[in-house]
Amino acid sequence: MDTFTVGDTVQITGPTMTGNVGTVIWVDEKAERYLVRITPATQNYFTAAELELFRS
Repeated sequence: MDTFTVGDTVQITGPTMTGNVGTVIWVDEKAERYLVRITPATQNYFTAAELELFRS
């Protein structure tokens, strides 16, 4: 689970919230998921396959 780290800016590529950009705020190594905050009120868990590093 070294694909992303806390603080990385990522773009969501999976079926949920596709295209949104957020920040990794937690790494759940047991479930192999990343918690990504999109807005102060919106966050969700994603697998590494559903994310890519955001490049502006």
